[in-house]
Amino acid sequence: MAEKQKIKIRVKKKIKITVKQQTITTDETKQRIIQLFYDNVKGKEILLKKSHCGSEGQWLEQQMGVKSNSKNAPDVDGYELKKESPKITFGDFSASEYLFKQQKPLIDQFNEWETGLVDITRDDFMHYFGAPNPKKHGRYSWSGQCVPTYGQWNTFGQVMKFNDNNDLCIYYSFDRDTRPIKTKFPVFLKETNEVLIAIWTFDKLSHHINNKFNQKGFFVCKKIGGKYEKICFGPPFNFSYFIKNMKNGLIIFDSGMYTGNTRNYSQFRSSSKVWDSMITEEY
Repeated sequence: MAEKQKIKIRVKKKIKITVKQQTITTDETKQRIIQLFYDNVKGKEILLKKSHCGSEGQWLEQQMGVKSNSKNAPDVDGYELKKESPKITFGDFSASEYLFKQQKPLIDQFNEWETGLVDITRDDFMHYFGAPNPKKHGRYSWSGQCVPTYGQWNTFGQVMKFNDNNDLCIYYSFDRDTRPIKTKFPVFLKETNEVLIAIWTFDKLSHHINNKFNQKGFFVCKKIGGKYEKICFGPPFNFSYFIKNMKNGLIIFDSGMYTGNTRNYSQFRSSSKVWDSMITEEY
């Protein structure tokens, strides 16, 4: 890589741009994004009609001309928009199969079960693998400490690993589960050393990552004080980058699944430091 140095150039409105590496690209889309940021976001008061989780992100999207949608595609003509926060999400990617799904051929095959032999509900899943939240009147969720990290078995007997096909898998082990409640679990969770309970196939997860992040890259809007003052760009990255950083623990699975809500909330996140390490341009 070329030696990093600061370069100042001028664009419309005489915006000063500090760049961390010698070679930069300034396509029309990037220039339009920069202009939108300076016109609609930079130094502006953040006005929220309703304050809730995600409301500020929605405001930022609206100011940048992004319409809310569930498409697996970059937000602005090949660039993915991110809001600065302690943890920044890659996306909410439901697994290809969960143990509670009626159709789960990969799980049945790995666990050597006959089709339809194991049939549990979504609530069953969270009672087996999740935990009650006393602050929510004992509502069960698959979130927080019960959610597995990559390559390390937790006290709930769960671990996340890539298999030989680079499918991302979550396994349960009755022997590694330290909870007293496990004695009440059904036989199918006790008699197998490792039970596959969720899987993201290589095709599905690589499609998500490559579609959103491997086109033109991403940009992060950053605050100074209580207002957005900087917009930062990073290059495209592919699924291989995602795999590497899942394995080294820089990207985590941050499940928020809970009873009473049909959304799976299967989110993947990393700290802002990971995103900062990829930034090449600051405007």
